[in-house]
Parts: sequence; C-alpha cells; structure tokens
Amino acid sequence: MNPLDEISFARLLWFVPFLLAIHNFEEAPFMEKWSKELPLPIHPAVSTQQFVWAVTLLTAAGFAVTYFGLTTTKQPIGVWAVLEIQMIMLVNAIVPHLVASLRFQKYNPGVVTALFLNIPFSVYLFQRAMQVGTMSWGVFCVLLAIAPFAAIVLILVSLQFGKWVSRN
Repeated sequence: MNPLDEISFARLLWFVPFLLAIHNFEEAPFMEKWSKELPLPIHPAVSTQQFVWAVTLLTAAGFAVTYFGLTTTKQPIGVWAVLEIQMIMLVNAIVPHLVASLRFQKYNPGVVTALFLNIPFSVYLFQRAMQVGTMSWGVFCVLLAIAPFAAIVLILVSLQFGKWVSRN
C-alpha cells in the first residue's frame, strides 16, 4: 500500500506547491553556469539573481493558486488549477529536463527532482484525481494541452520579472 493513500486528496494537493519549491530550489543555484556551458544556445542567458527571482515568483504563485483554488471555491476549477500546476511540472520534467539530460549527456539543474519527485508524484496524483472523480480523461487532456503553452508564458513572464527586479 502506498503511504500517500492515507492522505486525503485535498491535503495531497498541498504537495504540489511544496514539490514546486523543492524543484526550484534544486534548479536556481546552477542554472546560470549550466546554460553558459551548453554547446547550443537553448535560451537566452540568465543570471542566477534573475533566475532566483523568477522561480521565487513562480513558487509564490504556486502557493497562492493552491490556497485560493482549494479554499475559496467549491467548483472543480480550483482543483483543476492546482492540477494544472502539476501538469506543467510533469511536462517540464520531460521537456526540458529529461530531454536535455539525454541530449547533452550531463546533469541539468532540476533533473533530479523532476525525475524522482515530479514524474512519480504526477502519475500518482492524476490517478488519484481520477479515482476520486475530480478529473476525467477529458480534463486530463485539456490540462495536458494547456501545459506547454502555460509553461512558456509563465517562464517568459517570470524571467522578465526577475530581470526587472535584478536591475532595480
């Protein structure tokens, strides 16, 4: 039996922002150095300070969405918003983390938590959401379709925020 089975679904959803924070904590200190060492420019260079501010914003937003999604509405949209965060983390675990590790044959910041926390937890959480009737396959597919686009927008906005805060 999985020990997570003993936790209520509502409490289980609170793992989402905490796993986001742990993942960002692994990623933030190493991103600048790693991205500068890549043989291919896969994104514009970011400073450690800029990236720390960016992931701090994303982490705070994750906690805010979870809090408001679970406490202010009785509609499923609040839970789906939290599940969307985890879907973004699942997509992020595969692209770029898993793909970059395989392509460049080296550690990339965030890959450990992506592979060993976010992927297994995502699979469990989505199965559990379906078991309790919170999510159907249709909702799963919608969340999956939104995730890559939401991730790109969130990354761009948070990096701009980090750049702005770093300059001021």
